[in-house]
Amino acid sequence: MRLGIDFGSTRTVVASAQGGRYPVVTFESPHGYSDYIPGIAALDDQAVRFGWPAVEILEQRPTAAIRSVKRRLSGLAPEEPVEIGPGALSALDLATGYLKELRRALLYDSNLDLDGGEPLEAMIAVPANASTRQRYLTLEAFARAGFHVLGLVNEPTAAAIEFARHNLGAIGRRSPKRYVVVYDLGGGTFDVSAVSLAGRRFELISSEGIVELGGDDFDELILGMSLEAAQLEPSELSPPERVRMLEACRQAKESLNPSSRRLLVELEHEDKSRSPGERQAPTRHEVVLDASAVHEAAQPLVDRTLSLVNRIFATLAHQGIDPSNPRELGALYAVGGATAFVPVMRSLRQHFKHKLCAAPQPQASTAIGLAIAADPDSGILVREAVTRHFGVWREAEAGREKVFDPIFSKDSRSADDALVATRSYRPAHSVGHLRYLECSELAENGRPAGDLTPWGEIFFAYDPAFEKVSDYSELPLERRSDLGREEIAETYRYLAEGTVEVQIENRARGLSRSYTLGSPR
Repeated sequence: MRLGIDFGSTRTVVASAQGGRYPVVTFESPHGYSDYIPGIAALDDQAVRFGWPAVEILEQRPTAAIRSVKRRLSGLAPEEPVEIGPGALSALDLATGYLKELRRALLYDSNLDLDGGEPLEAMIAVPANASTRQRYLTLEAFARAGFHVLGLVNEPTAAAIEFARHNLGAIGRRSPKRYVVVYDLGGGTFDVSAVSLAGRRFELISSEGIVELGGDDFDELILGMSLEAAQLEPSELSPPERVRMLEACRQAKESLNPSSRRLLVELEHEDKSRSPGERQAPTRHEVVLDASAVHEAAQPLVDRTLSLVNRIFATLAHQGIDPSNPRELGALYAVGGATAFVPVMRSLRQHFKHKLCAAPQPQASTAIGLAIAADPDSGILVREAVTRHFGVWREAEAGREKVFDPIFSKDSRSADDALVATRSYRPAHSVGHLRYLECSELAENGRPAGDLTPWGEIFFAYDPAFEKVSDYSELPLERRSDLGREEIAETYRYLAEGTVEVQIENRARGLSRSYTLGSPR
C-alpha cells in the first residue's frame, strides 16, 4: 500500500494511491469517523498516548499534555529532551511514538484493507523552510515507526502536484502555465513557494516561510481574549487545562463563517485555590466575543504572510519568470486548514483577486499530492531545492572577529541526490573551530538573519604537531604565522535524507577526517 502522509501540527492526514485514485483515509475515533489523526500527546498513569487515544485522556483531565507534537519538535535536535509531566522523551522518541500510533491506526482503525504484516510505503513531507535536522528527525522517526519511506517532499511542492492534477490536467509542453504559487498556512507553520509546472517535473523555484505561524497562533489569540473576558489569569491554568481550552478555541474558530457576528467559546476552569477535598466540578465559562474584534486582532499575523507572498512574486523575475504575465501563473493556491479562518481568505481575496484559487480540500491537499507522487504510474517527477542558507562561522584571519561563510545558498539545486560544495585555504590558526548553522535569510552584511538553527560544531587541527591527538576540542586555539604551507580542503555533501557530510583534509600531510552533521549517530 502506497500512501501520502502529511504529518501536520494540528492533524495528520493520509491519502492512498489506488489505481489512479487518491482518496483520503478515514479513521474510527471516539466521536465517529474522522479523516485525520490529532497531533496531540497526553500523559496518564505515566504512559504517553498519542492521537485519538490522547484526546480521550485529555477529556479525562490528564497529568500532562502536548497540543501539537510536530510544533513542539520544531527546531529541536533529535536527542534533545521534551518534558511531558515529571519525565521527558527525546525529540526523536516523541516523534516516533506519535508515528507508531499513526501506523497502528492505519492498520486497525482505518478504512484501508491492510494486512498487519504488510509494509506501509509512504511519501512524506516537511515544511519548505524546515531545517536540515528537522528533515532528518522526520525521516528517522518514520523509519523507526515501521514505515518504508519512498521520498521526502516539501509540503508546497506536494500541494502543487495536487493543484495540477485537479486544475490543469496533463500539463504538456504547450501549456502556458509555468508555475503556481502555493500559500500553505497550516496549524503551526506558514510557507509560500513558487513551484514550476513545466512538463510533469515539479521543481521548487523559490520559497519563504515562518517557522512558527499558523492556526495555533490564532487559537492562542482567541484564548487570550476569552480569558480576559472571563476574568481568568493565564497563570492559573495547568498545562492540560490550557490544551483543553485551546482545543475549545480551535473548535469555535472553525465554526466561524463570513457572516458570523459572534464567537462563542466554552471554557472549563478548575479552582486551584480549594484543597483537594473541597474541589468540585470545573466551572464553565461561556464567553461571547465580537467576531470583528477577533478578525482585527488576527490581521497583523495575516499581514506577515502577505508580505512573504509579495516577496515571492518580486523574486520571480530573477528566475526568468514574468510575474506580471497572468498566462504564466497557474494560481495562488491556498492550502492548509488555517486558510479557512475568515480574515485569512478575506485578505487573500482582497489582495490577489482572480489569481486566488482555494483548494477544494485545504486540509488534505498535501496528503493527496504526496500520494500522487508515491504512485509510480502517475509519471510525476519532483526536483527540490535547498530552502535555507547553510553555512559556518569561522575564525577571522585577524583579530577575534568571526566571519560567516555561506556554503549552500537558499534555492540552490542539483541534478542528482546531493549538493556538493568545496572550500580550500591556508590556515591562520592552530585549530579550526567551525560552528554551523542554517538561516532563512542573509542580511546585507552577509550575516545570518531570520529564523536561525544552530547546527553543531567541528574542531580540526591545522598544526601537524597535533596529528595524533584524538580530541581536537581540547587543543588551544592560537593565531599562527608558520602554517602557510598547510593546505586545507573542506568538502560538503548536502544529502536528500537530511544530513550534511563533511570531509576536512590537510592535503600537505595526508590527514583527513569525516563528520556527519544532522545525525546523532
